[in-house]
Amino acid sequence: MRSHLVSDVPVGAFLSGGVDSSAVAAIMAQAAGVPVKTFSVGFRESGYNELPYARRVAESLGTEHHELLVEPRDLGVLEEVLAAVDEPFADASAIPTYLVSRLARRHVKVVLSGDGGDELFAGYDRYVVDHQRRHLGLLGDAGLGGVLRGLSAGLPEGAPGKNYLYNLSLPRLHRYLDSISLFPAREMANLLEPAVVPHGESPFATALALGNGLDPLSRLQDLDLNTYLPGDILTKVDRMSMANSLEARVPLLDHPLVEFACGLPADLRFRAGQTKHLLKRTLRGRVPEEVLTRPKQGFGVPLELWFTERLPGFFQDLLGDGRRLVDVGVRPAAVRKLMEAFARSHRKEYCQRLWALVVLDRALRRMGEVGAT
Repeated sequence: MRSHLVSDVPVGAFLSGGVDSSAVAAIMAQAAGVPVKTFSVGFRESGYNELPYARRVAESLGTEHHELLVEPRDLGVLEEVLAAVDEPFADASAIPTYLVSRLARRHVKVVLSGDGGDELFAGYDRYVVDHQRRHLGLLGDAGLGGVLRGLSAGLPEGAPGKNYLYNLSLPRLHRYLDSISLFPAREMANLLEPAVVPHGESPFATALALGNGLDPLSRLQDLDLNTYLPGDILTKVDRMSMANSLEARVPLLDHPLVEFACGLPADLRFRAGQTKHLLKRTLRGRVPEEVLTRPKQGFGVPLELWFTERLPGFFQDLLGDGRRLVDVGVRPAAVRKLMEAFARSHRKEYCQRLWALVVLDRALRRMGEVGAT
């Protein structure tokens, strides 16, 4: 940690109120010897707002804490975000990351973040799903998959647990891909014209093969370390911070710590259904207990609530009748069907898919790939 504090300019920390950022802030506060500056972002929607937890951690550590609320009007920075990423980047949390970076830059020039903790210490809920799936294997893999798919199919669209049961029914690679994909393979085939549907072996299958010989948990973590972490998390934080002339450092991804974590037995990372077992045990007494015991919340944006209650015409205004992306092989009928499904159900997954199409549309227009009509 001390090496990350070496700087001739002020250093602060992002603080979400989760385990990883709290760990970084706690160790930083101890190493710095003086009050550190912490920065948090939240939402009015309670299910997405972690500000109370971040505030509690900041109070316990005695930091100089700064925070902001993100509102629907802040979607106006999308063009700035896309300019910074310079590609269609559909992770909506890039927007609050951009805004909290802008806030931090008013006070410091360097921040530490807790990125990498989920991948190193087994923090994602999908690891829990995989654990449960393997421990349900008494029926045999093929038989169990059929039973779970049948249970899922018997539930009405939008019913609690329907997607969870379907996800449990899939083979490991497909289950992983579904857990991180906005458009699972079955939906991608419906969305795109046949000529542009991806074929051949998935690059994720190639990445998964790199973990052959590892235990099941380590194999999934290895896959995340080689795909999701660099492709989404680090890309987002690096581009959004640098767009604000802010340097973000990731102490949890120091080489010695990565090597140590990857060498740990699986049951020290994940035990009895508890994620980040060792990290939480190490932090006990150093951060508020509620940080260690509360369910993982994740860094999401309440798009489905905004576009239902406060901006109900957003997708219709930006995607029109679905023809705006026809030049790149997106089927207009599939876009219209998706908008209708979201209007009926207000489901998060439909909203995320529509958001991805909006981002694709805006990014392509920035690059002049599709027309302005």
